[in-house]
Amino acid sequence: MKLKHIAAIASLAAAAPAFAATGSLQALYNVTAARTVYISGASALTGSLASAVGALCQGGVANVRTLSVGGSTSDGRVFVCTTSSAGPAAGVFNAPFAVVKRDTNGSFDGVGPVIKGSALTTWANVGNCDDVALNCARDTTTAIVPNGGLSDVETAIWRGLSNTGALSQPVPVPTGITLETGFAGQGFGIMVSEELYKAMQTQQKAAGRLPSTCTVGDFTAGACQPSISKAEYTAVVRGDAFNYAFNAALTGTNDPINLCRRVETSGTQAASNAYFLNNPCGNGNPTFGAIPPKAVDFSGGTAVSWTNGVAGATVSGNYDDFGGQFGLFEGSGTGDARNCVIRRNSGNNPNNVADSLGKYAIGFISLENAPAAGWKLIKLDGVSPNAYESTAAGGWTVDNDQRRTVVQGRYDLAPEFELLYPTNSPFAGFFSALKTAFSTPSVLNTRGIFISPAGANTYTAFPTQVAKGTRAGNFCAPQSLTE
Repeated sequence: MKLKHIAAIASLAAAAPAFAATGSLQALYNVTAARTVYISGASALTGSLASAVGALCQGGVANVRTLSVGGSTSDGRVFVCTTSSAGPAAGVFNAPFAVVKRDTNGSFDGVGPVIKGSALTTWANVGNCDDVALNCARDTTTAIVPNGGLSDVETAIWRGLSNTGALSQPVPVPTGITLETGFAGQGFGIMVSEELYKAMQTQQKAAGRLPSTCTVGDFTAGACQPSISKAEYTAVVRGDAFNYAFNAALTGTNDPINLCRRVETSGTQAASNAYFLNNPCGNGNPTFGAIPPKAVDFSGGTAVSWTNGVAGATVSGNYDDFGGQFGLFEGSGTGDARNCVIRRNSGNNPNNVADSLGKYAIGFISLENAPAAGWKLIKLDGVSPNAYESTAAGGWTVDNDQRRTVVQGRYDLAPEFELLYPTNSPFAGFFSALKTAFSTPSVLNTRGIFISPAGANTYTAFPTQVAKGTRAGNFCAPQSLTE
């Protein structure tokens, strides 16, 4: 009997399917090419895609695998639903499916290439993945046309930036394209080096703009957090003058304020152009109020790039010190811009080499990013992006979700997202359901990201997630409160 029992167990074991730890998405999860959706564009929503895919996956997020690309999340991620689609997307996929997200080059690559139907490289290699390490290899050669795209700002902004010369790449009219706009968005903030933060605290205490009781070097968001005005930051980033590089009004010194920004194809940079420089929003005839952004001065657009071998401290982008006047860095990714700011605290350029341009750096960053050692967020026109005043709490409260003042309508540096895809796409139903998932409070609860008011999604019902107002998908329009 015992021998028969052992033989039966062995027989069952042999009959059970054996899943490989490495292989293609099809071998690992039974995801075919027809059930693989490729999305390019804004990195801001990549971290939330797991939740959105989970809402469209039978069994929810518990059945979603999130894989990195090339061992990191810099170029995107892969989200695999190991069952089938559910919820609003029920019936779209009757078996496991995957969403392959590409972050390289930012929002613009979720707009122009989708409209033109042009192929992009640098994706996850879905034929070489690891279910244990939860990683797919990085493929820089295979050209793939994205099925859809995500952008921090709407297509009209990108087309306008191209018309004003702030974007060197053309953006065609979106013919045959569905544009899902105004469903959710995110706030952006001004980041500074800790040395600039302290200099601003000192200057603003002396000017009576901060309480005299504030301790210089107290980095707690709230009462002692220094502020920059919209006009002051505009003076830093405008591209038609150099005198903004030395701003004693901000620091009390004539040391240059070095700028760490993103590349022109980044939605972060596009949002900065629209908000601070009225570009392209003010390009109407006869007023022409748009101002060009400051850009690295290299002929022919040839990038100058550096790579540092220290893990987590690599920078990639373009840099110019304008003959030793001040440093301007255009970072390929958000981490590059952050590292540029951090290195200024030691008086170093983005390549971590000491120079004579001081310790002050400033930049622009999405509020999905939490302040860390070396860089901090500051107030804009006296309103903090990551703290709020509450009489009930007896003073200032740090907002780790970094959206409370945004949804209250007091901090309006907050564009709304756009999702775009070919109207006749076989994945059109999936994309429509994905937009719905992104605009559902119970699904989307990511730092810095808010949901626009619509239907039952009201500020009253969701006071920490749903905004009181909206721009209705037009970042050039003023925000209008709806409740």
